[in-house]
Amino acid sequence: MELGECPYCSHEWTYKEKLLGYALKPRTRIRCPRCREYLEPSTLTLIYDYIAIISLAMMVFLLIPIMGWPVSISVGLSALLLVIYMAVFLPLTIRFKRYSYNMKE
Repeated sequence: MELGECPYCSHEWTYKEKLLGYALKPRTRIRCPRCREYLEPSTLTLIYDYIAIISLAMMVFLLIPIMGWPVSISVGLSALLLVIYMAVFLPLTIRFKRYSYNMKE
């Protein structure tokens, strides 16, 4: 399966759709813009997200304060890392998967 491809209609999500539809909206599932089915991120995507968030937090809360830089540089570097995570990492690693939940109707 391609990165950011809808498992229902095979719609290939553009970078803008992934950024605005997934990365900037903190929710667990979203709708495909073409077929309107609900999509959930794959398990691999969630693992990548957790690894990236833990790495980012370690850099911001441990590594940057140890370096002893002025506050303005530390805050700017922290903001830059957050923007890189939101604008580059999240949209470029998203994969969607079709889950079937065995629910009684």
